[in-house]
Amino acid sequence: MRMGMSMLPSLDFEITGEYRPLRYVGVNVGLLYTTPFINQTNVSANYIDNEHLVWEIKSYRNACYRIAGRAGVQFTTPAIMLSHNEMGLSFRISPGITIPIPTNKGITVSNYEVYKKSEIFEDADENDTQNIKIFNSTEDFENSGGKFLYWHTRAEMVIEYEEQWEFTVGYCYSDFDVYGGSRKIEIHGTPLVKEDKKPKPMHSFQLGFTYKF
Repeated sequence: MRMGMSMLPSLDFEITGEYRPLRYVGVNVGLLYTTPFINQTNVSANYIDNEHLVWEIKSYRNACYRIAGRAGVQFTTPAIMLSHNEMGLSFRISPGITIPIPTNKGITVSNYEVYKKSEIFEDADENDTQNIKIFNSTEDFENSGGKFLYWHTRAEMVIEYEEQWEFTVGYCYSDFDVYGGSRKIEIHGTPLVKEDKKPKPMHSFQLGFTYKF
C-alpha cells in the first residue's frame, strides 16, 4: 500500500499486489485512487454563455480521473544490512503502465435560466443587480477519444525488516493526465477543460509499506 502527494496537487492512494519469482525481479498490479485539491486547469463550474443562460457541473472533480489500474515490473538491488539479520536497505525501480477507469468520462450538466431580481419581483429595486437562477434542465455529455494507456516509472528506497515487512520512500514520474477523460467535452460550444497547453507530467512523492508472505 502507498500513499502519496503529487505536484498537481493531489492526494494519491495505491493498493498493489507484488509477485517475485526471483528475489530481485518481480511484477506488480495495483489500483490507484487520486483526488485533486484545486481546480488547477480551470474546469468550467459556472459559465454564462449569454444574458439569460448558465450551466454548472456539480464539482470540477467530476471531470477528473479518480481511479486507474497500474501494472509494472520491478528490479530491486541486493540489500545493505543495517543491523544483524533484521534490517536492510535496498533500492528499487519499477517502470509500468497506468490505465484510467473508465477511459472516457461522462459529465452531467445542470442548466439554469438567469434573471435580474427586478425582472421577477415587481416591487424590487430596478438598480438591484442581484441575479436569480431558475433550474431548467440537465444534460449528459460524454467524452470520446480519450487516451487509454499511460506510462510511469517509480524509484524507491526500501527498508526491509525481518524479511517480511518493507517500508518505502519513493518518487513516481508519469504522463498520466487526470483530465484526459474529459478534455474533448464541449458544452454549448465551450470546452469543459479550458486549458490550451499540453498536460504536464505528473510528479508524485510516496510513502508505502508491504507485507510479504
